Amino acid sequence: MRKVFIIFFGLIALVASAQEGQFSQYFSTTSLLNPAFTGTIPNMTLNTNYKRAGKEENEQYQELIQATFTYPFRKFTSKFNQVGGAGITFFKESRGAFSLYESTKILLNGAYTMRLSRLSNQYLVFGLQGGIVQQKIGQNLRWGSQFSRYLGFSRNGDNSGYDGSLAGETIGEASVFYPVFNFGVIYTAFDNANFYIRDKTLTVGLSIDNLNRPSFAYDAAGNIQSQKFWLIKTFGSAKMELGPRWYIYPSAFIAYSQGSVQANAGTYFSTFVSSIRSKTAVMLQMGTWYRVGDSFIGMLGFQVENVKVGFSVDLNHATFELERAEAGSFPTYEISMAFNLNTKSPLGNVSSPIF
Repeated sequence: MRKVFIIFFGLIALVASAQEGQFSQYFSTTSLLNPAFTGTIPNMTLNTNYKRAGKEENEQYQELIQATFTYPFRKFTSKFNQVGGAGITFFKESRGAFSLYESTKILLNGAYTMRLSRLSNQYLVFGLQGGIVQQKIGQNLRWGSQFSRYLGFSRNGDNSGYDGSLAGETIGEASVFYPVFNFGVIYTAFDNANFYIRDKTLTVGLSIDNLNRPSFAYDAAGNIQSQKFWLIKTFGSAKMELGPRWYIYPSAFIAYSQGSVQANAGTYFSTFVSSIRSKTAVMLQMGTWYRVGDSFIGMLGFQVENVKVGFSVDLNHATFELERAEAGSFPTYEISMAFNLNTKSPLGNVSSPIF
């Protein structure tokens, strides 16, 4: 049994030592990108992303799911002033053939919004995030005790010589649990508080994940084998008017950890496709990103009143791992959705490259 746990925690350290996978539409993941985004969303909002790469039996298979609920805090004076927000985020990643490696986290988000000037729309937002993470190796492992010489070998190698009815080593539900704390700050400025007639915005942010450097891998004696490194993320985006009802969003996102850097840059375009006289506002968005040295990301999306939907394709995808890169030739597909649960107010407050 001692050897089993050494193998188990060794696999955890090997697979999880690199940074977790990321969404292509990271600006739509709000609190996962930067906890301070919790203080920029003016309405009760639910946003979710789903991303999948490869087939389930493929070694580079990856599936990412996140869902975030955000509740704003407001101060009532002559008009609504947002002073912060709170929320909860669920994230799950499955990686490897038949989801061999799984990571699940539940995070609580809190943010404080400070208005820098009464005469202009300039804000500084501080966010803090904390929660629990579970990492584990799946139950699809094969052991020497399951090998049977009577089964022979198939041409494609599937289940070659292994009998699933035979007992294998047991690791039960052994998992690694650890707490995690993240911090973020955002500066944003825009020309008009009305989201629908806003023409110019500037938003920049900085965040640090794994502030507490959590330990996530141990040997059988309980000694620490590996710890999470700081993940520093910074981004910047702007919104500018190209012409009547047309806008451009140049933006960039950079991640750094343990001496490795990942850079992303791109430009999106959006336009209102509904008539000026229409009671229903419909916005269309399209654009592309380039992940330096990795892949191109194309995206199409639309917003109808209080619902947003985005679809993207990540070509020549490689899993984002700051210590090593695993290249794959298959595309990655992702869909994002956001729902404004307060239909009396527009969904957006801080403009980003994705809505």
